[in-house]
Amino acid sequence: MTRKVVGNLILGQAVLYVGLLMCVALKPDGLGANDGISYYGIFRQTVVPYAIAILGPGYFIWTALRSAAPFAPAPVYVRRMANWLAVFSVLVVLTPYSANLVFDWVHTLAGTFLFVLQLVLGLRLLGWSGGDGWTAGLLLAQFVSGVFCAVYVLPKHGFLLQGQVAFQVAFGALLVRTMRLFVPQTIAQTT
Repeated sequence: MTRKVVGNLILGQAVLYVGLLMCVALKPDGLGANDGISYYGIFRQTVVPYAIAILGPGYFIWTALRSAAPFAPAPVYVRRMANWLAVFSVLVVLTPYSANLVFDWVHTLAGTFLFVLQLVLGLRLLGWSGGDGWTAGLLLAQFVSGVFCAVYVLPKHGFLLQGQVAFQVAFGALLVRTMRLFVPQTIAQTT
């Protein structure tokens, strides 16, 4: 079971980074535009790899968390978090910030809630891990990169995209680490 859950998490991370690399290859200006990953959701040539980069991990994390939920100390909590993370991933993609002021606000709120939920889930997973040192370090990296993103969200130029990528690296690694700790390797076959 661990292999299936961790495999989905790793696949989700791979889809995120391949999609982002495609976006950067097509429109490298996004690296310095300081509009974060969302920069790529407003251009015709990058909207498809952008959508794949956001929705792919959303799906694979949703699948992994739903599969892992029965082994968590609070299965309903994990399933609900999986659902909300997926919902906010979809909202981020469906609301390109440049369309109008309403879309900009919805997009910004959805992205904020997505990151906050990822932090909250990371904190909960740290508690369930019994204070595992690796998990604590990854949560700290997630928090520091989240603060980095908050600093760069307003200026016209900066490193918002890089902060968001660092946040997602830490979150993805934290999920992989904690799933390996509490999801069993195999499940006994019953007939």
